Amino acid sequence: MRRDLRALPCSHFPKIFINGNHDCHFCKIDLSTTSLYARCTICNVNMDLDCMVNLPPLTIFEPKHHKHSFNLLLRVVTFTCNACGLEGDRNPYVCYECHLMVHKDCIEGLPGVIYINRHDHRVSHTFHLGQEERDWECGVCRRTIDWVYGAYTCSLCPSYAVHSKCATRKEVWDGRELEDVSEEDEEIEDPFKVINETDIIHFSHEEHVLRLDENCHMENDATRCRGCILAINGNLSYKCLECDFIIHKVCASLPRKRRHFLHNHKLTLRVDKASIFLCSTCDTTPNGFRYECDEDHGDEEFVFDLQCSSISEPFLHDLHPHPLYWTLEHSKKCKACGTKAGYDLNCIVCDDYSLCMTCATLPSKVKHRCDDHLLSLRQGASDFDTGHLWCDICETKTDPSVFYYTCDDCGVSLHLKCVLGDLYNAKLGLIDPRDPAHEVLPNNGVTRPFCFHCELRCKFPFLIRRATEEFTLYYCSLNCCLEAAFYIPPVTDEG
Repeated sequence: MRRDLRALPCSHFPKIFINGNHDCHFCKIDLSTTSLYARCTICNVNMDLDCMVNLPPLTIFEPKHHKHSFNLLLRVVTFTCNACGLEGDRNPYVCYECHLMVHKDCIEGLPGVIYINRHDHRVSHTFHLGQEERDWECGVCRRTIDWVYGAYTCSLCPSYAVHSKCATRKEVWDGRELEDVSEEDEEIEDPFKVINETDIIHFSHEEHVLRLDENCHMENDATRCRGCILAINGNLSYKCLECDFIIHKVCASLPRKRRHFLHNHKLTLRVDKASIFLCSTCDTTPNGFRYECDEDHGDEEFVFDLQCSSISEPFLHDLHPHPLYWTLEHSKKCKACGTKAGYDLNCIVCDDYSLCMTCATLPSKVKHRCDDHLLSLRQGASDFDTGHLWCDICETKTDPSVFYYTCDDCGVSLHLKCVLGDLYNAKLGLIDPRDPAHEVLPNNGVTRPFCFHCELRCKFPFLIRRATEEFTLYYCSLNCCLEAAFYIPPVTDEG
């Protein structure tokens, strides 16, 4: 025991005490809860017995990405770590040649070279951002990086840098260290083959040629892009020369593989699945193209619709004057709907402004049968406001503090759900090719059918029809259809 005690970092003889009013110098555990602890009265250092047996090394030789060794300074001393830029309160490791003070966890845990989902190139760690003072903005949290401390930088993009702790968050980094891994360019096929200036063959529709239609304007809102499933609305689109296939030019140009801030692994574009899925970010239920993670996550799947996976930083929204960023902040509420749902797109100018992905991906212009004009997304008082706003579809009040749709010519104010429903992101036809009984149809008949589940008239622009040889049923929404599938009728006296 006496020889073990002499092996302490300070080389002094500690004394054994019982139930002291101190914290462990290393693990910070309250020593009043332990039966025995060791104390060096010369250095004023207290240790529980576990830390005394498993002491940190005095010297860390050949660290991952520094050419000198680091030596332990066994002191309660406040310092700023040169590797991560965060403050420590004890036991820094010191490089005397470079005058660096670093956390032990940063020496052992910070990787040298990595990929992050915010940048297309590799980034590498440095203990110093430059030889002169300048403004650096973190590519993740968008806060200032102190140039005298460490961060991750890109050798190909001189102005790009990320805080050490931001770059190594599980939401940003895939956990793979690339220090000694050679960089090989991954060959990613183009999404289409160019035939001439207007004609292409897209990999999702290889059997026919698609032609660019620069004057594509569909009065019928049921004509949808096969990629994002949103209405064409006059946007540049490719139309098939032999069938009814049509796709936005933007959707046709999406890469087959990409890095995106929504997930820490590279995502793959899937076009061969037709069933409805739940987007991992916005909780909508589309059945168009999707980006998926091919890594094994057990029972959990990461799949994103095209609206979410097409958002890039900075994100510009028509209803806010400043750009928005995916800063991984939890504490804010969405200004468009008032809910708090995980990570949001945040404004770095307005501290209290954020948008959830559901609201950020709402179409800015939509067509609805209740009005002859395109409806615009709006928040706040309408130009036609004479008191309370009123939804003409459900005939209840509209709250101007949240997003709603309005006609700039007529002044109608409509709830988002009344205009879109929950089938707006689902293409017409069978919900699932394996289920021929359920199909999505436009609700454009002379009379609106009754929903079999909620027993109300179907008011949304799309509905579900369940047709068999024995009967035909209608559901006003996917939610009603799912609830009806699990509905157990109450037992009555007659039953």
